[in-house]
Amino acid sequence: MKRSLVALVFVLLASCFITSGAQAQQAWNSVTLDWTTPGDDSLTGTASQFDIRYSTSTITPANFNSATRWTSGVPAPTAPGTRQSVVITGLNPSTTYFVAIKTGDEVPNWANISNVVSKTTSAAPDLVRPAALTLGTSGVTDSTVTLTWTAVGDDSLTGTASSYDVRYSTSPITTANWASATTVTGEPTPTAAGTTQSYMVRSLGRQVTYYFAAKVTDDSANPSALSNVLSVTTPDTKAPAAITDLVLGMVWLNFSSATLSPPRRPQAR
Repeated sequence: MKRSLVALVFVLLASCFITSGAQAQQAWNSVTLDWTTPGDDSLTGTASQFDIRYSTSTITPANFNSATRWTSGVPAPTAPGTRQSVVITGLNPSTTYFVAIKTGDEVPNWANISNVVSKTTSAAPDLVRPAALTLGTSGVTDSTVTLTWTAVGDDSLTGTASSYDVRYSTSPITTANWASATTVTGEPTPTAAGTTQSYMVRSLGRQVTYYFAAKVTDDSANPSALSNVLSVTTPDTKAPAAITDLVLGMVWLNFSSATLSPPRRPQAR
């Protein structure tokens, strides 16, 4: 009877000790659990093991054993009063998880279930960038080039992207020199993937070869790869100005007999 009473005191105290300190921090696919470690005999000595369980349903003493047990990287108990932690990974994003612990000694005597903590994992990060654009042209004048393309999506070819970045240069554009190309303003807002869009680049020079390229960005600031590089030479269709000061004048010639020599007659031999 005395031994049973001691065991019961251990269970209750150990449970209360963890209840005051278990906490969880979350990421999109993991939670970090930390707690204050109890002792082997209530708050004295060093315990032997932890039983960590997690579930998407509330954990209770009745269903503790049916919750998923986490066994990877679980630390061995340290001295009572020290803080310990473990990271539970492989979780689903945007999901609420409940976590609880039991502490066992070498017998093993198991503590009551700890306090139950819950955290909701964050949404998974968007790592899918928009597909690259394919640029074309629908019109060229002395000072403008109208670019056309088929809209891509937020995630490759799905959804709607967030913004366009169109640039041009008099030298071929590459990924390495993209930042030094001239940026334009007023690009259209992306429409649904698969729709046709256009943009007119203005204030260009006559008879100049320009190179155009673009990138697309989604709502997570993921940029697409560089589009194809389109080469366009502007024409020169402006003729010279018309002459408007043309004047018709007359030249007067004054002949007199004194200045005219008589015609020579042939001499007889």
